[in-house]
Amino acid sequence: MTSFTEQLLAEHQSAWRAMQEHRFVIDIEQDKLPARVFNQYLVFEGDFVATAIGIFALAVSKAPGIRQQRWLVGVLNALVDEQMGYFEQVLARRGIDVNHYQRDLPAVGRFRDGMLAAAREGGYADIITLMFGAEWMYYTWCRRASESAQADADLRHWVDMHAAEAFFAQARWLKEELDACAAALPETERRRLSALYGQVLEWEIDFHQAAYAQQGV
Repeated sequence: MTSFTEQLLAEHQSAWRAMQEHRFVIDIEQDKLPARVFNQYLVFEGDFVATAIGIFALAVSKAPGIRQQRWLVGVLNALVDEQMGYFEQVLARRGIDVNHYQRDLPAVGRFRDGMLAAAREGGYADIITLMFGAEWMYYTWCRRASESAQADADLRHWVDMHAAEAFFAQARWLKEELDACAAALPETERRRLSALYGQVLEWEIDFHQAAYAQQGV
């Protein structure tokens, strides 16, 4: 029997492929991502990690039990320590002053505000759908990109973090948790979550494109 998450991937193959084959991903795989695009992306993504912390905090508050809460608190710790630490270090090392960059383009705002609104207004399954959509997508292309070389050490570190076993374990947990949630839901709710998942992929595509658009590349 096909799992709910596998059904999501099948139902939204067009958007999934569009993200997996996005210029941002291909440029990283071919080691030709312009430095100014990566710098702009770091500003956007650093801001979004702060948003993700808020989303996972909402997940903790809406989780059905201690098992889920324990795991989610671990995710929050990783976001606060590892990922925020990475951005603090990399922005300083690259001499990036975030105040000199555009930080609130429409595509960036739609992603941030859409994810936050869905997390605030929806239930636990909604939040797991949001983060599964983002993290399974990220793990998949970063794992592939990690098989090629990136000359920029900061970019390589970013790819490695998302291709690492620890990040895979997190993405896999979200996948399994979403399957468990969906098994107890009526078909109408499953269809609603499918639509939400598709929206996340579309937001991700626009978010990654924004770094190019802002830099005129």
